[in-house]
Parts: sequence; C-alpha cells; structure tokens
Amino acid sequence: MKIIVVDDHIAAQETVTVAVASDPATKHHAVTGVRTPDELHRIDDLTTFGLAFVDLDFRRQSAKSGLFALRLLDQAGVPAVIYAADDEDNRVLFLLAAFRFYRPWALVSKRASSVEIRKLVATIESGARPESSAMNRYQPQRGIPILDRLIVRAGDIPIWRALATQSDRNAIAEVTNVSRSKVDSFLNEHFDVVAEIQQDLLSRIPPQPTPQTRALGRAHAYAHRFAPLHSFAVEHHRFFQDAEVEELIKERCDVRSHLPPRRRR
Repeated sequence: MKIIVVDDHIAAQETVTVAVASDPATKHHAVTGVRTPDELHRIDDLTTFGLAFVDLDFRRQSAKSGLFALRLLDQAGVPAVIYAADDEDNRVLFLLAAFRFYRPWALVSKRASSVEIRKLVATIESGARPESSAMNRYQPQRGIPILDRLIVRAGDIPIWRALATQSDRNAIAEVTNVSRSKVDSFLNEHFDVVAEIQQDLLSRIPPQPTPQTRALGRAHAYAHRFAPLHSFAVEHHRFFQDAEVEELIKERCDVRSHLPPRRRR
C-alpha cells in the first residue's frame, strides 16, 4: 500500500515511515510526503494511494488548509486520517470542519507511538475503521452541528473576519456593509456557541453574562459580548480566512436552499 503524508514538517513523514518500516507486517508499505495541499493537488493520480495522513493548518507554507487536501482525497476515494498536534487549540475549528464535511477514518496525535501508527495502518488496510474516542469530540452528534451554529449563513464569515481586525461594532458595520444592529444581533446570536466551544472543546471557563449585562438589553450589552468574540476571532483568524471554509459553507447553504420547506405539524 502507498501512504502519503500531507504535512509541512518532514518529521511527520519520517515518523510514519519509521513506524511502518520497523515491523515485518507493515514494512512493505511505501511512504511518501508532500509539504502542502498545493503539492498534493499537483499529483496526477491520487487514486494510487491507499491511505493519507493529513495535517490541517499549514500557516505560512500554503494559502490552502488541510480541508482542501481532504477534498482532493475524498474525490479520489483515498481514506484519510487527521494527523494533528494535541496542544494547538487554534485548530479546533478546522477539526470541526473536517468531521462536519468529510468522514476522516481517524484522528491521530503527532505524539502517537510507532505501535499505534502501525495498528492504525493495519486496521485501515483491512477495510475497518479504527476505534477512536478522540473523534467523538469533533464528530457531529444529534441536533444542529456546532459548526453550523458558529457559521449559520455565508454572510457570517465576513463578520467573523472583521471581528478579528476591528476594535468596535461601528468599524465592523462599516467594513462589512451591515447595520450596527446587525452586528449586535450577530454578537448575541453567537455568544453562546463560542462559550460552548471554549468550555467543551478547549477546556476553558467561558465568559458569563452578569445580572447587570442581562438587564441592559441586547443593544447595550454588546460590549460584554464583543471582547470574548473578538478574542475568539483573532485566535481562529486563519480558519475564518480560509477559502476552503468559505466554499464548504457556500455549498452547505446552496444545498439547504434547494431543500423543500418543512411541513408544519
């Protein structure tokens, strides 16, 4: 089986290579690597690969993220696993998107041992999906997926981008060409889902509205909501700037627009 590692650090490729080469049961596998999703795109025939290890965030190495790589691999029918560092919280939204729009076979820590990597490769080679409790944190469960609540509509993305660079709602309203009341509504609508992500996925204490801010009403309580959402947008600015994220959201919204209206009971 041919394995490809899509990661900007060659050490990731070397780790997989050493893992499969150090055991007679897997040493027949050939491991190659590309440093960016752009390089992956330049490969003529991806269907020759039986498995891919994919990083998600390439920082300055590529304008494209691992989500673009997952799209290419999905189109080619190549099983992909997410190969991610454990301690990089700014990748949590990329993980949510990966499991929302694709079906990765596993989530593999870059701290995984050679034994764990070999077991994963052998399991996928047999056609089975590895058991992974880590994936449950990011896979959509019952109800509306958390990413769909974070980006409800395509028009949310420009506001998230502006939140990362602007210091108040007036500036956001101006650069996104929406009203200040629209910005207030956005902050109010997204405050709870950001708090949920921080608490459930980032293990942080989310900001809590005080009795005073609850009493002020939506228009005056925006300052309480602005600061945490601004910080969240800054931390995840690469996600909100990602062209593949924008395309995936647009495709999701296009599909929804063609669904028949729900019948009222």
